[in-house]
Amino acid sequence: MSSLEEIRAEIQSIDRNIVGLIKKRTELAEKVLESKRKAGLAINDETQNKVVLDRAVDNAIEFNLDTDPVKSIFKILIEMSIERQQELSGKGKFP
Repeated sequence: MSSLEEIRAEIQSIDRNIVGLIKKRTELAEKVLESKRKAGLAINDETQNKVVLDRAVDNAIEFNLDTDPVKSIFKILIEMSIERQQELSGKGKFP
């Protein structure tokens, strides 16, 4: 059986990987924005947001996780992507 320190070290590694994946996901906002501009789409695409949330819920169910917290996490990820796209287009909250 693993010691508490070993378990916490594994959690720390997983957390770092999660943050790395969030960074990678956020970096894709530039490509998404370019595609949306070419297609004449708005930055906030409610239809796509629903697709992402539905997929997250389906994945949570598949992994036997509580869907509400998973859905909340993905709402935050969507908000981060929208904000990044707005920043790239000069319409963000931050200079």
